[in-house]
Amino acid sequence: MKILLSAFAFTPLFGSECGVGWHWAVAMARSHEVTVVTHPAFRDHVDAELARRPVPGLTVVYVDLVPRRGPFHEQMMNSQLYYLRWQWHVRPVVRQMVREQAFDVIHHLTWGSLRYPSWLGGLGVPFIAGPLGGAETAPEHLFAGLPWKARLKETLRTLVLWSFWLDVPTRLAWSRADRLYCRTRDTLAFLPAALRARAVVAHEVGVMDVVPRQQPVQRQARTRLLFAGRLIPFKGLHLALPALRSALDRGADVELTIVGEGELDGFLRARVDALGLRDRVHFISKLPQAQLMTLYHEADAFFFPSLHDSGGTVVMESLSRGLPVICLDLGGPAHFVTPGCGMVVSTRKRSQAAVVAGLADAVVAFHSLSTPARQAMHDEAVSRARRMGWADRVAALYEDACAHLPLRAAHPSEART
Repeated sequence: MKILLSAFAFTPLFGSECGVGWHWAVAMARSHEVTVVTHPAFRDHVDAELARRPVPGLTVVYVDLVPRRGPFHEQMMNSQLYYLRWQWHVRPVVRQMVREQAFDVIHHLTWGSLRYPSWLGGLGVPFIAGPLGGAETAPEHLFAGLPWKARLKETLRTLVLWSFWLDVPTRLAWSRADRLYCRTRDTLAFLPAALRARAVVAHEVGVMDVVPRQQPVQRQARTRLLFAGRLIPFKGLHLALPALRSALDRGADVELTIVGEGELDGFLRARVDALGLRDRVHFISKLPQAQLMTLYHEADAFFFPSLHDSGGTVVMESLSRGLPVICLDLGGPAHFVTPGCGMVVSTRKRSQAAVVAGLADAVVAFHSLSTPARQAMHDEAVSRARRMGWADRVAALYEDACAHLPLRAAHPSEART
């Protein structure tokens, strides 16, 4: 097929939305002819990477937007207002491209949030969007104990989310999509019935490569847990720390390494001191990606009690290194973790204290696993990761799109290698 891909966030050097845009485009270009429309903020990254490793079938079109006042700053790539202006600005550009080229489908990918629309529907070409997230929530009581500003942010986020029902332009934009893809069941369930009727769950993040441990898993006396991510309220570290304390009190010899930085850095360090965990919790502010991958191999389990991540890139990275995952049944991570490769702790109708106890139970249970049991978890994590590559994500989504829309499926003879 000939696909026009809208990816505002698009670079091979960063993760999150930018990485999603890049990896989807490259995977799509293996079987389709793909033209990416993106912002030129990361043009140097993209052009340099394509010069080193050309991707046949991939064309990148940069659409700039001059700010209303002053010069462009990279921080604008995180500005919601700037993003919305760019999306509106790109519509006439895409309309002209559609007139000049015979695209089979327009696909909006990033930003992949239900709250921030794309206006590329209604241009005479089938329009699909997603995978979209942003409607994942967690019970308010699970944020208790955090600084008041952090709790206020979460309350405001929830209010903004529910304002979607009053946001006529955004709902109109998505109503022009022939097919909507949602990252989680939460986002799918949140949609109005008219939109939900043409929506389906499709996972967003994929595995770049799978690298099992070179040596067999060996159970050590101390279990080493690893967390990687921003130190922000919804990542759930305020639940992880008391759970770690409880596990230690029950005789489990465990420690936790936290890789990341963010607004809760000082708060979390103070909690570590208050809980008497200074010799059991280690903070690392930043790590190059290669070193983080090494830590995945050195740890025994990935401890990720996030409250509403819609994707969970670090969870996928963990599994790709054979690292079992302990997480909550909220948001995207629970979609990827099975009993064979990790432990998912229930939050359903449970108080914060009960959730903390559930996390502690999982830590104690993992600590008690034998070497063969841990090896089995490693092997299942690797096996699961092998089935969740970026190409698999693309293939699943476009198989669905071809089944439900008048799209031309890529013939095997057209597939690029």
